[in-house]
Amino acid sequence: MGRSYYADEAVQKYFSGIVQQNRGVVTGLLIGQCSLQRDFVVLAVQTPQREDEDDGRRVRVLEEIDEEWFCVHANQVSRMLPGGFLLVGVFLISPQEVSKESPNVLRKLIFATEKFAMKNKLWNLTDEDVTDRAALQICSSTNKVVCRTFDVRDPKSTAKPADWKYQSSSVSWLSVECNIHVDLSISLPSSTTYQEQQKSTRSRLAQWAKEIEDCTILFNGQLKDRDSDLVDEPRSCRESPRTESSLPLHSPPVIIFFCILFSFPQLRSERHTARVQLCNSSLKIQGVVKCRGYLCSSSKPKVKDALQVIKRDLLNTISDRCEIMFEDLLLNRPDHDLQKSPPPLPLPQRVFVPIPGSSAALCDYIIGEETKEEVQSRFLEILDQPVNYEDLDFVEEKTMSCPVKEEQTVYQSQNQSGDQKDSVRKDLSSSSQFPQSLGIVIATAVVLVAILVYLLQ
Repeated sequence: MGRSYYADEAVQKYFSGIVQQNRGVVTGLLIGQCSLQRDFVVLAVQTPQREDEDDGRRVRVLEEIDEEWFCVHANQVSRMLPGGFLLVGVFLISPQEVSKESPNVLRKLIFATEKFAMKNKLWNLTDEDVTDRAALQICSSTNKVVCRTFDVRDPKSTAKPADWKYQSSSVSWLSVECNIHVDLSISLPSSTTYQEQQKSTRSRLAQWAKEIEDCTILFNGQLKDRDSDLVDEPRSCRESPRTESSLPLHSPPVIIFFCILFSFPQLRSERHTARVQLCNSSLKIQGVVKCRGYLCSSSKPKVKDALQVIKRDLLNTISDRCEIMFEDLLLNRPDHDLQKSPPPLPLPQRVFVPIPGSSAALCDYIIGEETKEEVQSRFLEILDQPVNYEDLDFVEEKTMSCPVKEEQTVYQSQNQSGDQKDSVRKDLSSSSQFPQSLGIVIATAVVLVAILVYLLQ
């Protein structure tokens, strides 16, 4: 028996609009959530055109599909997904005359997308993860829909049939949220290139990800067993179970708040070896990070499902912000300006936007002094969804950083209440080399005098 995908009614309307436009071959991504019971699709996003392409240009044959551009778009979309959501598959809308080669093209796009999206992730898929991805083929001539799945963990996997169904009622989502204080110190090499600093940052974040795996999480102040139910339903609900069709269309998500407790190295039994590394600067990531994830309430999620959702969202948002920061530096600030002291640059701030027709939300990261028109334009370009500025949920309000010393470069964003901030501080040690050398000389002299006194006694 193959997998079953349940898509929201908004996805069906989205596909109908593309078919009516008669645009030839159209590719895109499917956003949703996979579980052992069933899979859900909440949004479909078509691949945008390149900036250097004509607006009226259409892809007529499958050979004209740009795989690299498709993967770049998939990477941008994956950054907009909070915990619990992922790219569950790809879709291809094509005329009947070119539909014979569509399965091979879809298979190629699925594996390329998965490899590109997981390239810089701080976590890996486990045995409990669903690794089947949907390949949805829609014929624009006959409106016939064919859905198949491929196992992305097996490069030699073959297509398996799957059911594709539309549902009129919206899925009821369980929201899990957490505010986590992050305090990371990253040693940077003596090199003056952003690429090597980015490599060092990724290496340190990978070590930090292991600490996240060992932490303890409280659910609304309570410690729960991993295999227990996340939400304890009242007896009346258990006696009269609710079906998916009986759920309200826009039911607000039930919110569960998390608290993460980190274990100190000295309290653990394993031994740690100190490592000496040559560096001339450091990168500090400090502040409170807003994390959010979603779980389908009808799937009866377990505590371990919520643990996975919130941990992966934390790792994703920290990694994505660092990647965005370095991309912005590489694009707008050349390497020869590294020795200079640039003005404070706000760290990308996280903003959430509701999914049309759903109680869940997607997220994005705002860089620098972007205007609301630029934010709306990016949502329209990447997600193909018009967004009202009033619907954006700014969970972290940016502010200009406070005055700092000339030898420091600060990247900071602060929320509305002023008690949550994300900052990256780069402390250059060139100005402190002389005091450090003087301290070493004085310490050596004291040791020599002590030895001399001991010998003379």
